[in-house]
Amino acid sequence: MRRASGFVLSTIRTTSFARRRSNGNFCSTPLPLPQMDHQSDSERYDFNPILRWNPEVERYFIHAYGADHFSRISAALTYPSRYSCIRVNSLKTTSDAVIEKLQGIIGETEIEGDQESWKDGRITKCKIPGLDYVVFVKGSGPCAIDYGCASGAPPKEVIVSRKCAEAVLRGAQVYVPGVLACSAHVEKGDTVAVSVALEQRMADGGWATGITRGTVLQGLQTDPHYSERRGLYIGQGKAMLSRAGLFRVTEGIAVDMNNRVFKLPSFHDVLEGEIFLQNLPSIVAAHALDPKKGERILDMCAAPGGKTTAIANLMEDEGEVVAVDRSHNKVLDIQNLAAEMSLTCITTYKLDALKSVSRANESIDSGVPQISNSVTPTEKQMSVHDGLCGDKNCVGNGNGMGKLTTAM
Repeated sequence: MRRASGFVLSTIRTTSFARRRSNGNFCSTPLPLPQMDHQSDSERYDFNPILRWNPEVERYFIHAYGADHFSRISAALTYPSRYSCIRVNSLKTTSDAVIEKLQGIIGETEIEGDQESWKDGRITKCKIPGLDYVVFVKGSGPCAIDYGCASGAPPKEVIVSRKCAEAVLRGAQVYVPGVLACSAHVEKGDTVAVSVALEQRMADGGWATGITRGTVLQGLQTDPHYSERRGLYIGQGKAMLSRAGLFRVTEGIAVDMNNRVFKLPSFHDVLEGEIFLQNLPSIVAAHALDPKKGERILDMCAAPGGKTTAIANLMEDEGEVVAVDRSHNKVLDIQNLAAEMSLTCITTYKLDALKSVSRANESIDSGVPQISNSVTPTEKQMSVHDGLCGDKNCVGNGNGMGKLTTAM
């Protein structure tokens, strides 16, 4: 099955520095890394990120929430959700059928290697009125992991990017593009510890991990990035490729995560076209729009297509959803997801939604780039829509959402 690209965490990046945004909400300058004393293996090979705030912002929140409450909020922000949220393609199946199928898949394939932990009410239908097409799968964590340090030798290790780690914490496998560095002499089938490289402020003012892809990890204090990874180990898995193979190919699973800090099932290739892994707020955004059959809805920043297809489902694939985004590849992502879910009412355009509005005295027949063969801009004016979706929570150029009551 597909996963929404926005369906990742952004908390672990704040382990040793404040968030990078400079909009007044978060600090735009780095905070000093803590000095590392000698620590035991149990302290090092652990997942224990620390959230550090801009002091001014921290004082504001402490005043608003109280020190104890704010401390608990900060701690909670460093952990992923223990639930996977699944939107059911109601045009193909039902929530009850999906729940039954998932229980069968778990029984046959033992997703995550822990068959019993996913039974007995772990898969449930959403109880929010009107959202019975949403299914929750409950996971567990944090779980203690034995990284095999009793021998005194450090475990073989793979370092992944923050975005890769965020996905792994929500149930994904480690894919080749997310791997940054690897211990020497890792062979296919070896057990490896997986840690996270966080972005840090560079001398030029930018942010980077400081790790060149393909770096060989030496282990122990001889590794220049040794201290940075303390408390940022997200699990253990089996290397699916040798070290040489990891940096030779461009796709595929690099590490099969069979021992996770947070145990959530991987839904890769599971019930494709029938389910879509999506954050609940994104599902609610489409639901709140309340699209009706036969309406015409504009999704201004649509990739990768999660809310676009959710809207089309709510319209029962009758009417039209006009989905726009700025790059060719993003538009292809929307089209591929629509095809996977067998939705035909979606029309896609490659354009910048903020530059797509023509003035009253301008011609609309200006050749808007389009990647679709269903409707052209001159056949149906893009200025006429019954609804607008531009969820600003997950897109850079979103401007809120709501029904349009008039047409031009």
